[in-house]
Amino acid sequence: MYTEELLELVKQHDLLAREKNVCYYWETPEGQRLTNVNLARWYEKEFHCWVKFVCSPEYMQKFKDILKDKTIDMDFNYNLDFIKKLKRDYDHVALLYSGGFDSQRIFLDHIENGLRVDETITHVNSMTEDAYNQDIRFNAVDNITKYAEHIDKVTTLQNTEQDLANQWADPWSFFTRHNGCIMPERAGHLGLEYFYNFNSPFQTWGDNELHSLQEVRKNGCVITGKDKPQLVYYKQRWYCVMIDSLIGDRSGLQNTIFFWYHPDNIKGMLKEARLYREFILDYKYGMNVDNEGKLNLQDPDQNPLGTLAFFKFFENNQHNHIIGRPDLLALDKKFSKTQEYLHHKYTMAEADRWDIIIPYAKSMERFLEIFPECTKGFTEYNNQGKFSWFIDIDSLEIYTQQELIPDGFEDITHIKNDAMEKLKLKTEQTSRGQRYNIK
Repeated sequence: MYTEELLELVKQHDLLAREKNVCYYWETPEGQRLTNVNLARWYEKEFHCWVKFVCSPEYMQKFKDILKDKTIDMDFNYNLDFIKKLKRDYDHVALLYSGGFDSQRIFLDHIENGLRVDETITHVNSMTEDAYNQDIRFNAVDNITKYAEHIDKVTTLQNTEQDLANQWADPWSFFTRHNGCIMPERAGHLGLEYFYNFNSPFQTWGDNELHSLQEVRKNGCVITGKDKPQLVYYKQRWYCVMIDSLIGDRSGLQNTIFFWYHPDNIKGMLKEARLYREFILDYKYGMNVDNEGKLNLQDPDQNPLGTLAFFKFFENNQHNHIIGRPDLLALDKKFSKTQEYLHHKYTMAEADRWDIIIPYAKSMERFLEIFPECTKGFTEYNNQGKFSWFIDIDSLEIYTQQELIPDGFEDITHIKNDAMEKLKLKTEQTSRGQRYNIK
């Protein structure tokens, strides 16, 4: 079904990925680069093949070169060193700034070390969803005001309801944009790339009466503070991993820099990974001791060699200090990811924005034609993941998924999520590898 449309979308995505120097992407067996997870899965389904999630060959070689000295200085500020390098390599370094834990760390590494912030870019929800702007209002905006003399340019991008209606008018919307997000993507979400002129071959409208499109800086880059270290404990080794669900929707701008997943700052990520592991292994006994997110390797009912465990911060805001993230000005105003997702799902309907809901529903209808199994829910679809790489945080060896676990995680007796609850781990074998379905 829609095979010609699929091949045309693949062609367009390959062009887009190469033009924008996209460093993480899904790769077809023919070597085409895709920047949308839905499109990658559709390609697999249509052609009964395996579409890998990879980082570019140039990046992979650079990781190996940087890690070959096998050293990490736990007292060195790798973040600051990386910012200085970006300022040498690019004429203009912008920061996607929400005021959250990760972007605040990057922001303050500029301020505290006397570096100018070339530009902050803050993406604001439409007026219909203004209630969800409180995080930005009380954290990002207040910080921008407080440190205004250190910032050369402040850019605020607020999409309109008409932008959203225009976006969803394309029935292929769920397959065109840079996307690694969970489904169903919310109706009020606009891809950041649509604010920029000539930034996407899928862009079908220009200026409107409420805002003008931004110009792309060909000699600039945009930093996104994407996430904190995610760890996997497997066969008594600890790995920091890059999994495709980290990508989200923020790879759509020219020269996007994933701050902690870039080779030039991978030691900064691995330094934080080691700090995180210290916390995980600091298991305390006692009825009144909070052991959330901890791993007790001395548990007599557990075989360390057969234990597979996954760790990520997710909603644990109180743990951010472990890896040096600063406190927020207004933590009580920050929505958790779960809260945002649940509330955003209903906002447009409650506001009677049928001009948005109707084209959104038609785009969803097209998606469900391709993936009819999702008509009964998206849990299975969302609980899938592919690894671009694993880095052993002790030996500093880097592996692709195919190199480390070509036949999947083997000889497992215990599977844990944040070492607290047992998981079901479903592996789907294809002709070219395995996809991990983690619940």
